[in-house]
Amino acid sequence: MTKRKKNKTVFVVGAGFSVEANAPSQEKLVKKIFDVHNSNPEVFKENKIREFVEFLNDTLCIPTELQETIPLEDIFTPLDSCIANNTTFKNLSVQEISNKRKLVFELIGLTLQFLLEKSDKNYINEFARYVVQVSKSRQECYRTIDPISIISTNWDILLDNSLYNKIRDQSDLGVVDYCCYISSYDEFDDSVKPGLEILGKGGFNVKFLKLHGSLNWLQCPKCQRIYVKFNEKIAMDPYASIAQPTCRHCDGNFGKQKSHYLVANLIMPTFLKDLSNPQYKIIWQNAGIELSEAKKIVFIGYSLPQADFEMRQLLSRMVDVDTEIEVVNFKDDNNPKIYEDLIKNYKQFFGRNITAFEDGASKYIEQLAKQ
Repeated sequence: MTKRKKNKTVFVVGAGFSVEANAPSQEKLVKKIFDVHNSNPEVFKENKIREFVEFLNDTLCIPTELQETIPLEDIFTPLDSCIANNTTFKNLSVQEISNKRKLVFELIGLTLQFLLEKSDKNYINEFARYVVQVSKSRQECYRTIDPISIISTNWDILLDNSLYNKIRDQSDLGVVDYCCYISSYDEFDDSVKPGLEILGKGGFNVKFLKLHGSLNWLQCPKCQRIYVKFNEKIAMDPYASIAQPTCRHCDGNFGKQKSHYLVANLIMPTFLKDLSNPQYKIIWQNAGIELSEAKKIVFIGYSLPQADFEMRQLLSRMVDVDTEIEVVNFKDDNNPKIYEDLIKNYKQFFGRNITAFEDGASKYIEQLAKQ
């Protein structure tokens, strides 16, 4: 059978996509926790930072001068391994291990929340405008027209909000489609709908697959629904001084119970990523389909790290041999080897020539928007 002609572009965005909007790279997150605490101590409860430092000192035995540079994988991997095997870790009980994991997530989430409050995201807004405009063509015939999608490894919601706000500003019948089973966090918010429902009504969906979760998601541990709210980092709500949010669907079906408390469900940087969650299975499956249908894949700010072996396996398995590969990153003239090694890594991984853009995300999007 002759292969059908492909015309889809898939954008894969990593942490580098948001760096120009003041989002820290993953390897600098721990340093940023301490930076934010030193400059704005009110962001965290004092006991939280003290507990974190004690964990680094007493459990992980990291010297003080090296604590800011510890890779997140070295924090989460041993914790996740012990949780998975129900074993203790050094001086921590099984329950204490879980509590420490929640502590580190809380500090990361609050750090991102603080850093991104006043970010300059003009280029992200422009990218959203472009993606929404291309996605609107699905209104003509969504069964045959499917030109664009985005796959993200980021938790931040800069792009989510830009896509959502662009659709709302234009009063379009469209939605940001996370390609999984979602409900609106606010019961009567009709702007959060499944993509297929909107397509069936003659609208369009902007496919945005977040492989590691999102700061505007919470999940019910009972029914597994994902609750979504745009322009707010609701993943931090369980840590705020507000009533613990619960699943209204399970409350209605079973009565209000503690087992219905919504929880953040981000996949943390670890060598033991747990992708057994049914929602993540759906997202990863759909990501594979998007990659298989791509004529061109554009990687923006994604370094193809060895630690992200699930993503590497997905790319290796689902990207066609003649799919065009484009890599967008920033080349620092003071240290060009980092960029050169990145491009070499991509060529080696995909076994073909690639198109490289060395001026960063904002410059690339500026050119993209002129097309």
